[in-house]
Amino acid sequence: MSQDKHRGRRGTFVAGVLVALALIAAAGVYGYRETTARRVALEQLSEATSLVQDADAIVIEVDEVVRAEITPELGERASEAASRVPDAIAGLRAALERVEDATPALPEERAREGAALAASAVARIDMLDEVGPILSANAAAAAALELARSGWDRVLEGEKLADKAVAEYNKLTRPAVTASRDLSNRAEAKFKQARDQFVAAHAAFAEAGLDAFVTYAEDKIALIGISKQADAAFLAGRSAEANTLSAQFNTREKEIVEKAKKLSETPEAAIAAAYERIAGAATTAYFKARDEATKADANLERVTQ
Repeated sequence: MSQDKHRGRRGTFVAGVLVALALIAAAGVYGYRETTARRVALEQLSEATSLVQDADAIVIEVDEVVRAEITPELGERASEAASRVPDAIAGLRAALERVEDATPALPEERAREGAALAASAVARIDMLDEVGPILSANAAAAAALELARSGWDRVLEGEKLADKAVAEYNKLTRPAVTASRDLSNRAEAKFKQARDQFVAAHAAFAEAGLDAFVTYAEDKIALIGISKQADAAFLAGRSAEANTLSAQFNTREKEIVEKAKKLSETPEAAIAAAYERIAGAATTAYFKARDEATKADANLERVTQ
């Protein structure tokens, strides 16, 4: 009996040892899994950080374009930046996915870092979501600007020549009217250059309504045409015809002056107004998101210090 009892106790002891070993093994497996999960989570957090940093190259470029003064040179930068925005957004969304996957296995302090990084990524996405109309308007306005400026300069030059032509004609002498004819030819050339440049500017940024300036230049060309006819009639000795044409010129000139009052002050002003209509709301939203990104970055810096 005593030997059976002893064997029973030994069996119980062996079973207890086996259970303990099983528990130790299970704890080891759990610990290994937990360590592995944490290591993977930390790697995902590192990947997320790298993705945000990579996206920042285009975020910074876009920001510089948005805040820059519109110049003819800005158009190419705006177009290039716009082409890279989708990749930047994709990278930032991938970063958010990495943070989301990593968070359950991260230590508390690193989880706070992940949350702060995610907030920075979201703010950047919000910024980039607004830049489509801004960059598009930037590119169009930049392309039209130089053409419109040049066209307006040619108009002003043409008007000065046309005014001199009228002054010479009004002297009613053959030499003066001959000078008027030459001045009219030069003015006509300026107005034609202006028209061509306004046509190109309108094609680049139709929303600016620069076709009104095309019409203005064409009206000036037609007016010069009447002036040249009056010059020719006077030089040919057809005084009555010259007087009739002169009267037509004065009437038509007054009509053009009235039409001009409906134009924007300059083509540049028309471009600026169109830009505001197209990009104004998006620009306001962009700078709001930019402020949020600045705050998110400051919080991320505090968390990681």
